[in-house]
Amino acid sequence: MPTEAQLQANRANAKKSSGPKTDEGKARSRLNALKHGMRAQAVDPVLPHEDPAEFEARCQEWLDDYQPTNGVERELVTRAARLSWTLDRAERYETVLLAKQVRKAMLRSRGERLEEVCEWGRKLFYNTGQRLLSMPGPDWSDNPSAFVARLEESPEGARWLLDRWVEIRCLLLSGRSWTAFDQFKFVRLLGKHPVNAVDDPELNEIFLAWETLEAGWGVKFWKRAHDEAPRQDPAFGGLRAWRELVPRPEGSEAAVTVLVGTAQREIERLEDLIVDLDEIEGDDALELAEHASFCASDAGERLRRFQSARTRELLRTIELLTKIRKAEASQPEKKATKEPNPPAPEQPASPPTPGRSDSSELIVDQGLADCGARPSRASEPPSPTPKIGANEPNPAPPANPARRAGSGSSPAHARAS
Repeated sequence: MPTEAQLQANRANAKKSSGPKTDEGKARSRLNALKHGMRAQAVDPVLPHEDPAEFEARCQEWLDDYQPTNGVERELVTRAARLSWTLDRAERYETVLLAKQVRKAMLRSRGERLEEVCEWGRKLFYNTGQRLLSMPGPDWSDNPSAFVARLEESPEGARWLLDRWVEIRCLLLSGRSWTAFDQFKFVRLLGKHPVNAVDDPELNEIFLAWETLEAGWGVKFWKRAHDEAPRQDPAFGGLRAWRELVPRPEGSEAAVTVLVGTAQREIERLEDLIVDLDEIEGDDALELAEHASFCASDAGERLRRFQSARTRELLRTIELLTKIRKAEASQPEKKATKEPNPPAPEQPASPPTPGRSDSSELIVDQGLADCGARPSRASEPPSPTPKIGANEPNPAPPANPARRAGSGSSPAHARAS
C-alpha cells in the first residue's frame, strides 16, 4: 500500500506535462530523439510539414504507370518515386533559399542607398567655415554642387531634395520669418556657396529678394557666410566684398515671387527626374534580383551536388527496371528457340540400278577401262557381299561393264586386236 508521501508525489507528477495529446503534437515529438536516422529500421520519407497522402498518391501514380509484375520491379518503382519526392523537396528548398537571398539583397541595397543619401545630405548642409575651437574640420572637400549631383543619382536622393524644397515653399507661403539656417539651406540646395552671391547673378537676385523683404537681411547673411568661409580657399577670397549684380525686386510681392519661383522650378525639375529615375531603378532592381538569384555559397554547392547525386540514382533505378523488363520479355523467345525440331522420317535409300550412271561417270569409267585400270566407285555405296556357303561353288567374277556386250574375245585377243 503506497504511503502518503508517495501519493502526494504521484499527484504532483500528474500535474506536470504528460506529453502531447493531439496527432500533430505526437508527430513532432516522435522526432525528438532522432539523431541521424541511419540505423532506423522503418524510414518515413515524409517530413512533418509534408502531406503523407500526397506522397502515397505519388507512389501510386508511379506504380500505375509502370505496372510492376513482381516484388523486385515493385521495389524499384517505389524507390524511383521516393527519389522524385526527394528531388522535389530539394527544389523547394532551393526556391526558398534564393527567394530569401533576393529579398535580402533588395532590402540591403535600399538600406545602403538611404544611408548614402543621409550622408550626402549631411555634407550638403555641413558648415565648413572657420573652426572656433581647436578641432579639425571634415576630411572631405566642401563641394555642394557635387553633393547635389550625387543625391540626384538615385530616386531616394531626389526625393530627399524634393522634400527639402517643399519645406522651403511652405515657409515662403506661410509668411514666417526666416533664420540663417533657412537661408543657408536655400542656397546649398542650389548647389552653391553663399559667398558666391557676389559673382553669381541668380544667387545675387535671391539675396536681393531677401534684402527687399527686410532691410539688411540678405547683406548681413552674406557677410556672416563670408566671415566664416576659409580665407585661403579660393585665393584672395577674404578680399571679396558685397555688390549688387542685378536689379532689386520692386516690392515684397515681387521678392516672394522670385523666391517661390525658384523653389517651384526646382520642385518640378525633381518630380520629372524622379519619374525617370524610377524607370531606371526598375531595371536596376531586376538586375539586382537576377544577380541574387544564384546561390554561389557553400550551401548552394552542396545542394547542387545533392540534386545531381539523386538524379543519377533515379536514372540508374529506371534503367535497371528497364533492363529487367527487357530480360523477362526475351526469355520466352529463347525457350522457343532452344526447343529441338521433331526429326524428319528417314527416306529409304533406292538401290543402285546396274548399268545406269551419270554421263560424267560413264566418261570417266570408259577412260579408265581403256587404260586397263579398274574404276573407283567411291561415290556409290558398296554392294553387299554375298555369303559363300561351304557347298556352294565360288561365284564367277562379274563381267567388266566396260567390255562390249557379246564380245567373246580374251584379253590377249583384245590386246592383239
